[in-house]
Amino acid sequence: MQGVHITNEIGHLKAVLVHRPGTETQNYPDADFSQVFSLRKWSGRFDLDKAIYEHDSMVQLLEKHGVETIEIRDLLEDSLETEPQSLKCFIDDYLRCSGATGREFLETITQLFENAKNTQELVNIVLNGIRFGDTELCSNQSETLRALVHEQFDPASLLVNPLNTLFFTRDPAVVVGDGIILNHMYWPERDREVALYRQIFTHHKIMGETPVCDLNRSSYHIEGGDILVISAKTLLVGISDRTEPAAVESLAKELLTSNKFQTTELIAIRVPSDGLRIHLDTFISRIDHDAFLIDREICNAVDAYSIQLKRSGKGLTITPIDRAIPEILSAACCEPIKVIDCGGGNQTAYERERRNNATSILALSPGKLCVYEENVWTNEALEKAGMELFPLSIDELTKGYGGTNCLCLPLWREDL
Repeated sequence: MQGVHITNEIGHLKAVLVHRPGTETQNYPDADFSQVFSLRKWSGRFDLDKAIYEHDSMVQLLEKHGVETIEIRDLLEDSLETEPQSLKCFIDDYLRCSGATGREFLETITQLFENAKNTQELVNIVLNGIRFGDTELCSNQSETLRALVHEQFDPASLLVNPLNTLFFTRDPAVVVGDGIILNHMYWPERDREVALYRQIFTHHKIMGETPVCDLNRSSYHIEGGDILVISAKTLLVGISDRTEPAAVESLAKELLTSNKFQTTELIAIRVPSDGLRIHLDTFISRIDHDAFLIDREICNAVDAYSIQLKRSGKGLTITPIDRAIPEILSAACCEPIKVIDCGGGNQTAYERERRNNATSILALSPGKLCVYEENVWTNEALEKAGMELFPLSIDELTKGYGGTNCLCLPLWREDL
Protein backbone atom coordinates (compact mmCIF):
# COMPACT_ATOMS: atom_id res chain seq x y z
CA MET A 1 0.00 0.00 0.00
CA GLN A 2 1.31 3.45 -0.94
CA GLY A 3 0.02 6.39 1.09
CA VAL A 4 -3.53 6.80 2.42
CA HIS A 5 -6.96 7.38 0.91
CA ILE A 6 -10.33 7.81 2.65
CA THR A 7 -13.29 9.58 0.99
CA ASN A 8 -16.09 7.80 2.86
CA GLU A 9 -16.84 5.53 5.84
CA ILE A 10 -18.18 2.43 4.01
CA GLY A 11 -16.14 1.79 0.86
CA HIS A 12 -14.30 -1.54 0.69
CA LEU A 13 -11.73 -1.38 3.47
CA LYS A 14 -8.21 -2.10 2.20
CA ALA A 15 -5.85 -1.17 5.06
CA VAL A 16 -5.98 -0.17 8.74
CA LEU A 17 -3.54 0.88 11.44
CA VAL A 18 -3.69 -1.19 14.63
CA HIS A 19 -1.77 -1.82 17.82
CA ARG A 20 -1.70 -5.15 19.64
CA PRO A 21 -1.78 -4.37 23.38
CA GLY A 22 1.36 -5.42 25.21
CA THR A 23 3.40 -4.94 28.36
CA GLU A 24 2.65 -1.19 28.36
CA THR A 25 -0.79 -2.09 29.74
CA GLN A 26 0.80 -3.75 32.80
CA ASN A 27 3.33 -1.10 33.78
CA TYR A 28 1.78 0.70 36.72
CA PRO A 29 2.71 1.01 40.41
CA ASP A 30 1.24 -1.57 42.74
CA ALA A 31 -2.28 -0.67 43.88
CA ASP A 32 -2.26 2.40 41.62
CA PHE A 33 -4.01 1.07 38.53
CA SER A 34 -6.10 4.23 38.11
CA GLN A 35 -2.96 6.36 37.72
CA VAL A 36 -2.39 4.99 34.23
CA PHE A 37 -5.91 3.75 33.39
CA SER A 38 -7.88 6.89 34.18
CA LEU A 39 -10.87 5.70 32.10
CA ARG A 40 -11.28 2.54 34.20
CA LYS A 41 -11.43 3.90 37.71
CA TRP A 42 -14.02 1.30 38.69
CA SER A 43 -11.70 -1.51 37.61
CA GLY A 44 -8.53 -2.81 39.22
CA ARG A 45 -6.77 -4.57 36.36
CA PHE A 46 -6.40 -4.96 32.63
CA ASP A 47 -6.61 -8.60 31.53
CA LEU A 48 -3.85 -8.60 28.92
CA ASP A 49 -4.37 -12.20 27.82
CA LYS A 50 -8.06 -11.58 27.17
CA ALA A 51 -7.35 -8.28 25.42
CA ILE A 52 -4.76 -9.92 23.15
CA TYR A 53 -7.25 -12.67 22.29
CA GLU A 54 -9.89 -10.07 21.40
CA HIS A 55 -7.42 -8.04 19.35
CA ASP A 56 -6.07 -11.06 17.50
CA SER A 57 -9.63 -12.15 16.70
CA MET A 58 -10.32 -8.72 15.22
CA VAL A 59 -7.15 -8.79 13.12
CA GLN A 60 -7.94 -12.29 11.86
CA LEU A 61 -11.44 -11.19 10.86
CA LEU A 62 -10.11 -8.14 9.03
CA GLU A 63 -7.42 -10.10 7.21
CA LYS A 64 -9.96 -12.77 6.23
CA HIS A 65 -11.83 -10.00 4.41
CA GLY A 66 -8.74 -8.82 2.59
CA VAL A 67 -7.86 -5.93 4.90
CA GLU A 68 -4.16 -5.25 5.41
CA THR A 69 -3.51 -4.71 9.12
CA ILE A 70 -0.46 -2.56 9.81
CA GLU A 71 1.07 -2.47 13.30
CA ILE A 72 1.92 1.04 14.45
CA ARG A 73 5.00 -0.20 16.28
CA ASP A 74 6.41 -1.65 13.05
CA LEU A 75 5.94 1.65 11.22
CA LEU A 76 7.57 3.58 14.07
CA GLU A 77 10.61 1.31 14.12
CA ASP A 78 10.91 1.43 10.33
CA SER A 79 10.72 5.23 10.27
CA LEU A 80 13.44 5.60 12.92
CA GLU A 81 15.73 3.15 11.14
CA THR A 82 15.09 4.57 7.66
CA GLU A 83 15.77 8.15 8.79
CA PRO A 84 17.97 7.93 11.91
CA GLN A 85 18.52 11.70 11.70
CA SER A 86 14.85 12.11 12.68
CA LEU A 87 15.48 10.62 16.14
CA LYS A 88 16.31 13.93 17.81
CA CYS A 89 13.08 15.52 16.59
CA PHE A 90 11.13 12.48 17.76
CA ILE A 91 12.72 12.56 21.23
CA ASP A 92 12.04 16.30 21.51
CA ASP A 93 8.40 15.69 20.53
CA TYR A 94 8.13 12.88 23.09
CA LEU A 95 9.65 15.05 25.85
CA ARG A 96 7.29 17.94 25.05
CA CYS A 97 4.27 15.84 26.01
CA SER A 98 5.87 13.42 28.49
CA GLY A 99 4.55 15.18 31.57
CA ALA A 100 8.09 15.44 32.92
CA THR A 101 9.30 18.99 33.50
CA GLY A 102 12.58 20.61 34.39
CA ARG A 103 16.14 20.24 33.09
CA GLU A 104 17.19 17.32 35.28
CA PHE A 105 14.25 15.06 34.42
CA LEU A 106 14.35 15.86 30.71
CA GLU A 107 18.12 15.30 30.49
CA THR A 108 17.74 11.99 32.33
CA ILE A 109 15.04 10.78 29.89
CA THR A 110 17.11 11.90 26.91
CA GLN A 111 20.11 9.98 28.24
CA LEU A 112 17.96 6.87 28.63
CA PHE A 113 16.95 7.08 24.95
CA GLU A 114 20.52 7.74 23.82
CA ASN A 115 21.75 4.69 25.75
CA ALA A 116 19.21 2.34 24.10
CA LYS A 117 21.08 -0.52 22.41
CA ASN A 118 18.87 -0.53 19.32
CA THR A 119 15.65 0.81 17.84
CA GLN A 120 13.55 -1.97 19.36
CA GLU A 121 14.77 -1.15 22.87
CA LEU A 122 14.11 2.54 22.30
CA VAL A 123 10.56 1.86 21.15
CA ASN A 124 10.03 -0.37 24.19
CA ILE A 125 10.88 2.64 26.39
CA VAL A 126 8.50 4.86 24.41
CA LEU A 127 5.59 2.44 24.78
CA ASN A 128 6.19 1.06 28.28
CA GLY A 129 6.83 4.33 30.07
CA ILE A 130 9.71 5.15 32.39
CA ARG A 131 10.07 4.36 36.08
CA PHE A 132 12.50 6.30 38.24
CA GLY A 133 14.37 3.03 38.75
CA ASP A 134 15.07 2.85 35.00
CA THR A 135 17.11 6.05 35.19
CA GLU A 136 20.28 7.38 36.77
CA LEU A 137 18.16 9.31 39.27
CA CYS A 138 18.07 6.24 41.53
CA SER A 139 21.79 5.47 41.29
CA ASN A 140 23.80 5.90 44.51
CA GLN A 141 20.86 7.53 46.29
CA SER A 142 22.26 6.52 49.68
CA GLU A 143 24.88 9.25 49.36
CA THR A 144 22.40 12.03 48.64
CA LEU A 145 20.72 14.61 50.84
CA ARG A 146 17.30 13.38 49.72
CA ALA A 147 18.13 9.94 51.16
CA LEU A 148 19.28 11.37 54.46
CA VAL A 149 15.95 13.19 54.84
CA HIS A 150 14.04 10.14 53.54
CA GLU A 151 12.81 11.83 50.35
CA GLN A 152 14.67 9.74 47.78
CA PHE A 153 13.04 8.77 44.49
CA ASP A 154 10.93 5.63 44.61
CA PRO A 155 12.35 3.28 41.92
CA ALA A 156 8.88 1.81 41.26
CA SER A 157 7.17 5.17 40.68
CA LEU A 158 6.55 6.34 37.12
CA LEU A 159 8.42 9.32 35.75
CA VAL A 160 6.55 8.96 32.43
CA ASN A 161 3.33 6.95 32.12
CA PRO A 162 3.05 4.11 29.59
CA LEU A 163 1.07 4.42 26.35
CA ASN A 164 -1.59 2.03 27.61
CA THR A 165 -4.37 3.31 25.31
CA LEU A 166 -2.37 3.10 22.08
CA PHE A 167 -4.68 0.34 20.80
CA PHE A 168 -7.42 3.00 20.36
CA THR A 169 -5.73 3.99 17.11
CA ARG A 170 -8.61 6.07 15.71
CA ASP A 171 -8.40 8.84 18.32
CA PRO A 172 -4.99 10.50 17.68
CA ALA A 173 -5.41 10.88 13.90
CA VAL A 174 -7.88 10.53 11.06
CA VAL A 175 -7.35 10.12 7.33
CA VAL A 176 -9.24 12.58 5.12
CA GLY A 177 -8.84 12.19 1.38
CA ASP A 178 -5.15 11.58 0.66
CA GLY A 179 -3.97 13.31 3.84
CA ILE A 180 -4.06 12.87 7.58
CA ILE A 181 -5.15 15.07 10.49
CA LEU A 182 -3.06 14.90 13.67
CA ASN A 183 -5.24 15.70 16.66
CA HIS A 184 -4.78 17.51 19.97
CA MET A 185 -5.90 14.95 22.52
CA TYR A 186 -8.10 15.80 25.50
CA TRP A 187 -5.84 13.90 27.93
CA PRO A 188 -2.34 15.46 27.68
CA GLU A 189 -0.48 12.17 28.02
CA ARG A 190 -2.20 10.85 24.88
CA ASP A 191 -0.44 13.53 22.85
CA ARG A 192 2.61 11.23 23.04
CA GLU A 193 0.61 8.85 20.84
CA VAL A 194 0.26 11.66 18.31
CA ALA A 195 4.06 12.02 18.39
CA LEU A 196 4.29 8.47 17.03
CA TYR A 197 1.90 9.31 14.19
CA ARG A 198 3.84 12.49 13.36
CA GLN A 199 7.09 10.52 13.15
CA ILE A 200 5.50 7.89 10.89
CA PHE A 201 3.68 10.23 8.53
CA THR A 202 6.68 12.52 8.24
CA HIS A 203 9.60 10.10 8.03
CA HIS A 204 8.40 6.61 7.03
CA LYS A 205 9.65 5.49 3.62
CA ILE A 206 6.09 4.79 2.41
CA MET A 207 3.92 7.04 4.59
CA GLY A 208 6.32 9.98 4.80
CA GLU A 209 4.91 11.82 1.79
CA THR A 210 1.39 12.05 3.26
CA PRO A 211 -0.02 15.61 3.49
CA VAL A 212 -0.46 16.45 7.17
CA CYS A 213 -2.92 18.81 8.83
CA ASP A 214 -1.27 19.18 12.23
CA LEU A 215 -3.68 20.37 14.93
CA ASN A 216 -1.74 18.76 17.75
CA ARG A 217 -0.23 22.03 18.93
CA SER A 218 -3.48 23.92 18.71
CA SER A 219 -4.84 25.58 21.85
CA TYR A 220 -8.01 23.53 21.40
CA HIS A 221 -8.77 19.81 21.65
CA ILE A 222 -10.07 17.55 18.89
CA GLU A 223 -10.18 13.74 18.60
CA GLY A 224 -10.59 11.35 15.69
CA GLY A 225 -13.83 9.79 16.87
CA ASP A 226 -15.52 13.14 16.24
CA ILE A 227 -14.59 13.27 12.55
CA LEU A 228 -16.63 11.26 10.01
CA VAL A 229 -15.85 11.39 6.29
CA ILE A 230 -19.17 11.59 4.46
CA SER A 231 -17.67 12.22 1.01
CA ALA A 232 -14.55 13.55 -0.64
CA LYS A 233 -15.79 17.09 0.05
CA THR A 234 -17.90 16.83 3.21
CA LEU A 235 -16.96 16.01 6.80
CA LEU A 236 -19.29 15.49 9.76
CA VAL A 237 -17.61 16.81 12.92
CA GLY A 238 -18.84 16.42 16.49
CA ILE A 239 -18.74 19.15 19.12
CA SER A 240 -18.29 16.93 22.16
CA ASP A 241 -16.67 16.50 25.56
CA ARG A 242 -13.42 15.86 23.66
CA THR A 243 -13.73 18.27 20.71
CA GLU A 244 -14.23 21.99 21.28
CA PRO A 245 -16.07 24.29 18.86
CA ALA A 246 -12.93 26.42 18.49
CA ALA A 247 -11.06 23.29 17.38
CA VAL A 248 -13.69 22.63 14.71
CA GLU A 249 -13.14 26.16 13.41
CA SER A 250 -9.37 25.62 13.37
CA LEU A 251 -9.86 22.39 11.44
CA ALA A 252 -12.15 24.13 8.96
CA LYS A 253 -9.63 26.92 8.35
CA GLU A 254 -6.84 24.42 7.76
CA LEU A 255 -8.77 22.12 5.41
CA LEU A 256 -10.82 24.63 3.46
CA THR A 257 -7.83 26.80 2.60
CA SER A 258 -5.44 23.95 1.78
CA ASN A 259 -4.74 22.77 -1.76
CA LYS A 260 -3.77 19.37 -0.33
CA PHE A 261 -7.30 18.53 0.83
CA GLN A 262 -10.51 18.46 -1.23
CA THR A 263 -12.86 19.32 1.66
CA THR A 264 -15.34 22.13 0.92
CA GLU A 265 -17.77 21.80 3.84
CA LEU A 266 -17.75 20.74 7.47
CA ILE A 267 -21.05 20.00 9.20
CA ALA A 268 -20.65 20.49 12.95
CA ILE A 269 -23.09 18.68 15.25
CA ARG A 270 -23.45 18.99 19.01
CA VAL A 271 -22.90 15.56 20.60
CA PRO A 272 -25.00 14.76 23.70
CA SER A 273 -22.95 14.36 26.87
CA ASP A 274 -23.69 11.35 29.03
CA GLY A 275 -20.27 10.69 30.60
CA LEU A 276 -19.63 7.43 28.75
CA ARG A 277 -20.07 7.96 25.03
CA ILE A 278 -17.62 10.71 24.19
CA HIS A 279 -17.43 10.98 20.39
CA LEU A 280 -19.75 11.48 17.43
CA ASP A 281 -18.98 7.98 16.12
CA THR A 282 -20.66 6.51 19.22
CA PHE A 283 -23.93 8.08 18.05
CA ILE A 284 -23.79 7.82 14.25
CA SER A 285 -22.33 5.20 11.90
CA ARG A 286 -22.81 4.94 8.17
CA ILE A 287 -23.54 1.32 7.26
CA ASP A 288 -24.55 1.37 3.57
CA HIS A 289 -24.90 3.76 0.66
CA ASP A 290 -28.33 4.86 1.89
CA ALA A 291 -28.39 3.72 5.52
CA PHE A 292 -27.11 4.93 8.90
CA LEU A 293 -27.23 3.44 12.38
CA ILE A 294 -28.18 6.36 14.63
CA ASP A 295 -28.76 6.75 18.35
CA ARG A 296 -32.22 8.25 18.95
CA GLU A 297 -30.74 10.72 21.46
CA ILE A 298 -29.04 12.60 18.63
CA CYS A 299 -31.48 11.74 15.85
CA ASN A 300 -33.70 14.79 16.29
CA ALA A 301 -30.98 17.20 17.27
CA VAL A 302 -31.04 20.54 15.51
CA ASP A 303 -27.85 21.98 17.00
CA ALA A 304 -25.94 21.69 13.72
CA TYR A 305 -23.97 24.11 11.55
CA SER A 306 -22.60 24.23 8.02
CA ILE A 307 -19.07 25.65 7.80
CA GLN A 308 -17.74 26.78 4.44
CA LEU A 309 -15.14 29.16 3.11
CA LYS A 310 -16.36 32.63 2.24
CA ARG A 311 -16.48 33.43 -1.47
CA SER A 312 -13.60 35.83 -0.99
CA GLY A 313 -11.50 32.89 0.19
CA LYS A 314 -10.84 34.64 3.48
CA GLY A 315 -12.73 33.65 6.62
CA LEU A 316 -15.52 31.18 7.30
CA THR A 317 -19.25 31.26 6.73
CA ILE A 318 -21.03 29.44 9.57
CA THR A 319 -24.73 28.78 8.99
CA PRO A 320 -27.15 27.09 11.45
CA ILE A 321 -28.93 24.06 9.95
CA ASP A 322 -32.52 23.87 11.11
CA ARG A 323 -33.09 20.23 10.23
CA ALA A 324 -32.97 16.86 11.99
CA ILE A 325 -29.91 14.65 11.59
CA PRO A 326 -31.48 12.25 9.03
CA GLU A 327 -32.34 15.19 6.77
CA ILE A 328 -28.83 16.59 7.12
CA LEU A 329 -27.31 13.22 6.24
CA SER A 330 -29.64 12.75 3.26
CA ALA A 331 -28.53 16.09 1.88
CA ALA A 332 -24.86 15.30 2.48
CA CYS A 333 -25.19 11.89 0.78
CA CYS A 334 -27.30 13.33 -2.08
CA GLU A 335 -29.98 10.65 -1.61
CA PRO A 336 -32.69 9.71 0.92
CA ILE A 337 -31.35 7.60 3.75
CA LYS A 338 -32.80 4.91 6.00
CA VAL A 339 -32.25 5.08 9.75
CA ILE A 340 -31.67 1.98 11.88
CA ASP A 341 -32.37 2.60 15.56
CA CYS A 342 -29.91 1.60 18.26
CA GLY A 343 -31.60 -1.14 20.29
CA GLY A 344 -33.92 -2.03 17.40
CA GLY A 345 -36.81 -0.05 18.90
CA ASN A 346 -36.74 -1.92 22.22
CA GLN A 347 -36.46 0.67 25.00
CA THR A 348 -34.95 -1.69 27.56
CA ALA A 349 -32.41 -2.96 25.04
CA TYR A 350 -31.67 0.59 23.96
CA GLU A 351 -30.74 1.69 27.48
CA ARG A 352 -28.38 -1.25 27.84
CA GLU A 353 -26.86 -1.35 24.36
CA ARG A 354 -26.30 2.38 23.95
CA ARG A 355 -23.99 2.14 26.98
CA ASN A 356 -22.30 -0.74 25.21
CA ASN A 357 -21.61 1.43 22.16
CA ALA A 358 -23.90 -0.47 19.81
CA THR A 359 -23.76 2.42 17.36
CA SER A 360 -19.95 2.25 17.05
CA ILE A 361 -19.34 -0.18 14.21
CA LEU A 362 -16.77 -0.71 11.47
CA ALA A 363 -17.95 -1.09 7.87
CA LEU A 364 -15.85 -3.57 5.90
CA SER A 365 -17.74 -2.58 2.75
CA PRO A 366 -21.27 -1.30 2.07
CA GLY A 367 -23.70 -3.43 4.11
CA LYS A 368 -20.95 -5.64 5.59
CA LEU A 369 -20.34 -4.66 9.19
CA CYS A 370 -18.00 -5.61 12.01
CA VAL A 371 -20.10 -5.26 15.18
CA TYR A 372 -19.94 -5.78 18.94
CA GLU A 373 -21.52 -9.23 19.37
CA GLU A 374 -23.08 -8.53 22.79
CA ASN A 375 -25.47 -5.94 21.34
CA VAL A 376 -28.08 -8.51 20.35
CA TRP A 377 -31.09 -6.27 19.69
CA THR A 378 -29.21 -3.74 17.59
CA ASN A 379 -27.54 -6.51 15.62
CA GLU A 380 -30.89 -8.15 14.97
CA ALA A 381 -32.25 -4.85 13.66
CA LEU A 382 -29.26 -4.53 11.34
CA GLU A 383 -29.77 -8.04 10.00
CA LYS A 384 -33.47 -7.36 9.38
CA ALA A 385 -32.40 -4.31 7.38
CA GLY A 386 -30.35 -6.58 5.12
CA MET A 387 -26.91 -6.05 6.60
CA GLU A 388 -24.33 -8.85 6.79
CA LEU A 389 -22.75 -8.92 10.24
CA PHE A 390 -19.38 -10.10 11.50
CA PRO A 391 -19.58 -9.98 15.31
CA LEU A 392 -16.67 -9.65 17.71
CA SER A 393 -16.38 -9.59 21.49
CA ILE A 394 -14.13 -6.70 22.58
CA ASP A 395 -15.25 -6.12 26.16
CA GLU A 396 -11.78 -6.10 27.76
CA LEU A 397 -10.35 -3.78 25.13
CA THR A 398 -13.07 -1.16 25.25
CA LYS A 399 -14.89 -1.48 28.60
CA GLY A 400 -17.75 0.59 27.21
CA TYR A 401 -15.55 3.33 25.76
CA GLY A 402 -15.92 2.46 22.10
CA GLY A 403 -16.78 -0.16 19.52
CA THR A 404 -14.97 -2.04 16.79
CA ASN A 405 -14.33 1.14 14.80
CA CYS A 406 -12.32 2.65 17.68
CA LEU A 407 -9.70 -0.10 17.56
CA CYS A 408 -8.36 0.55 14.08
CA LEU A 409 -7.61 3.62 11.98
CA PRO A 410 -8.77 3.15 8.37
CA LEU A 411 -5.92 4.10 6.05
CA TRP A 412 -7.42 3.17 2.68
CA ARG A 413 -10.95 2.62 1.42
CA GLU A 414 -12.24 2.28 -2.10
CA ASP A 415 -14.25 5.23 -3.39
CA LEU A 416 -18.03 4.83 -3.71
